[in-house]
Amino acid sequence: MVSVAERKEYILTRLGEQGLKALKDFGINVDSAITQILQKQAIHQIGLEVKAESGDVNNMITSELVYKSASPEDAYGQEFKRRLQGICFTDEQISSLYQIEQIILSVDENLSEHRKQPWVRRYFIMPNSTPQTIPEKEFLTLSELVLISDDANSAFWRDCDALPNQAWAALCIAACCAPYTEGKYANHFNERTQKFGWSKAQNYAYVRNECLLTERLKWGMHEKPAWIPETCDLKQYQR
Repeated sequence: MVSVAERKEYILTRLGEQGLKALKDFGINVDSAITQILQKQAIHQIGLEVKAESGDVNNMITSELVYKSASPEDAYGQEFKRRLQGICFTDEQISSLYQIEQIILSVDENLSEHRKQPWVRRYFIMPNSTPQTIPEKEFLTLSELVLISDDANSAFWRDCDALPNQAWAALCIAACCAPYTEGKYANHFNERTQKFGWSKAQNYAYVRNECLLTERLKWGMHEKPAWIPETCDLKQYQR
C-alpha cells in the first residue's frame, strides 16, 4: 500500500501547477486541505481495522476460519461449514476442503506472520514488491488467492502512477482487471476449484462473498453483509 506522504505527493502531482495555482487564487490552502482529506481517510481506515479485529466470525475471510480452527467442530469450523453449505457443498466436500486448506496453511512460505493479522485487511502489493517477492500461488489458500487478486485490482486503479516499476510489474502479474494483466492468482483459483469439482456458480459465489467482506472492511465501500442466504443463492451466479 502506498504511504500517506506518497499519496499526498501523487495528488499534488495530478493537480499540476495550473490546478494548484487556480485553487490558491481562490484562497484555498491546498496542502492543508489535502492533509485534512487524508486524515479523514485514515480515521475511517482505523474504524474498519477495529471492526476487522473484533473477533466476529462474520468479519473473517473463509480460509481464515480454517487457519483459526483447531477442529471442524469448533466455532470457526462450524462457520466454515455453514458458509459452504450455503453454496450447496456436501458434507464430504466440506470436510475434504477443510483438510486441504489445513495442509496448505501448514506450509510456511514466509506467510505465517501475515496470517496473524485480520485477513480481510491484508495487503499483498506494496511499493517494495517485485515479481520475485510476491507469493507462490501453490502456497496460498483459496481465500488468499481471492485476496491478492482483489488487492492488486484495487492498486491497479488507485496506485497506478505511484508505484515503482518493479512493484507495477508485480501488480500486473497479480491483477486480473485489464487485458494486459496476467491474473496469475485468479486463474489458479479457477484451476484449483475446477479440480475440486466446483460448479461455475459455486466458484462465482465464493469469490463474490469474499469480495463483499473486503469491500466492507478493507475498502469501506458499503455495509452489506456477506455469506447470508441472499448472497449465497446460486441462481444469481449461473452464467
